[in-house]
Amino acid sequence: MTYKVATIGLAEADRAFPLVAFAADSLSLAAWRDFCGQLGPASRRPPRAEQVWIVRNPAGRIQGLALSKLGDDPTYGRMLDVPIFIVASAADESGVSGALIGRLRHLAEDSGCKSIRFWTVGGDSWGRHIQASDYQRWDHGVRMMLG
Repeated sequence: MTYKVATIGLAEADRAFPLVAFAADSLSLAAWRDFCGQLGPASRRPPRAEQVWIVRNPAGRIQGLALSKLGDDPTYGRMLDVPIFIVASAADESGVSGALIGRLRHLAEDSGCKSIRFWTVGGDSWGRHIQASDYQRWDHGVRMMLG
């Protein structure tokens, strides 16, 4: 299958909400819409701003979602932080996740990152991603080294 990975637009927010809701117990649909609306077009985003990526299958359905943000780690240097990474596919989990990881890897390499850190996902992942202190922690998630 061929999947398309792109940054989320306001038009996709409602369709992507069931995916993000898995990792965001306290997030309402209205708050999610507001968050997606403030992201704006990729051309206007600051370089270290959060981005939401969605994966569409050939039929146009959203089957994956990731939230990413560029950051720096005192040990590993520039990295791409991924506090939320969700795949919803019964038939091709590896294909959907592979497409999403491939896009994140490309973004990380283009941004001079040495690694990607995928956070452990749970019901509190949305609340954790808002807190700057969780970006500073070293003891959570899985790190993919690049290069």
